[in-house]
Amino acid sequence: MGYGGFGRFRNTVAEKVGVEFYKHYLLLSDSTVMFLFEEERKEYFEKYDDITEEYIEQNAVTVEVANFLYQSDCGGKVDRKQAKQIYEMIKECDDSISFGYSGRADCAKMSDLKKIFSDGTKVEWS
Repeated sequence: MGYGGFGRFRNTVAEKVGVEFYKHYLLLSDSTVMFLFEEERKEYFEKYDDITEEYIEQNAVTVEVANFLYQSDCGGKVDRKQAKQIYEMIKECDDSISFGYSGRADCAKMSDLKKIFSDGTKVEWS
């Protein structure tokens, strides 16, 4: 699975948190954010982070799930507790949802991710 597929998977997890948090999470991929620089970018993300912390304080999202959602796409990990929480969120999802290259035989599907997150070990990606 590439970065795009992994991003779609994380969007799916964010959506399972709840509608309001999902809308907040999607702001990270808003095209206007890519064109913010220096002080304007710093201020945007300070406000964004404050709102994220409010969601955590209100128990709208757990620290463990937020940790998964906000780690780097190219190197991160979650422990067993975090993996279990993510599995609980995705276990009812359609197994056939594709997150990889759908034309390939080894295309990553939701069923694959369920297996990865349900096996009781930590999960790492690079």
